[in-house]
Amino acid sequence: MKGDAAYLALHDFVRSDGETTINGGSRSTLTDVRGKLTFVPIGSSVEGWNRFKGRVSSVFAVHLAPPKSNHYASDISNIPPSLYFENNNLKATLQKLQSVLDGSGLDDHAYAETLGLLLLWELRHAADPKHTRPTPVRGGLSARQLKLIKAFVDAHISRGIGISELASLVGVSQFHFIRAFRSSVGRSPYQYVLSERISVAKEMLLKGDLSIADVALAVGFSDGSQLNRVFRKMIGVTPTAFRRENGLR
Repeated sequence: MKGDAAYLALHDFVRSDGETTINGGSRSTLTDVRGKLTFVPIGSSVEGWNRFKGRVSSVFAVHLAPPKSNHYASDISNIPPSLYFENNNLKATLQKLQSVLDGSGLDDHAYAETLGLLLLWELRHAADPKHTRPTPVRGGLSARQLKLIKAFVDAHISRGIGISELASLVGVSQFHFIRAFRSSVGRSPYQYVLSERISVAKEMLLKGDLSIADVALAVGFSDGSQLNRVFRKMIGVTPTAFRRENGLR
């Protein structure tokens, strides 16, 4: 394969025979490729063949398009290709992205977007740690910027809210926004949006005139089961138990 985007893959297969090469040079005949990663930058190519053993074999791949700006945090153009390497941080983030796509994880746009940004940081760090040493945030966001974000989240709580939207709202890059927001609020933008959803859900649950599924949709979750999962994690009980504890059925 060779494409117009960089390629980062998490492998889960065992082969009895085969070989893989990048750019016709770096060659591997590794048989147990479970948990291994491969990175192929734009302009490079990977090819090979496999004879798999009798088990389910899979590859989860993320294609990383060229950045729209030259912001150093998102630039991965100088990272060299690497075949079947290990990195626990990249592996964990890819697994979380995979869970979003296969439906076993949290279906939330801001969550997926945050994972994508995190993946870029971790990829640069894996290639050369000195390039990802953070610069000072210089006081975080202003009171006016935080007020704009709160008003926007409150007004759009029923739909997906992207990190890029919030960053554009206050006129900074996504990477700077995440760090500045955490410096000002003490948690990530995604965690803040999630807590606001649960806060509004609690108010709606106490009114008692909506079903759990209706409350979930009203505060931006895909369904009642997603609300149940997040609500229990943050509050310690399910929405139904929360209503019961407050004298409602």
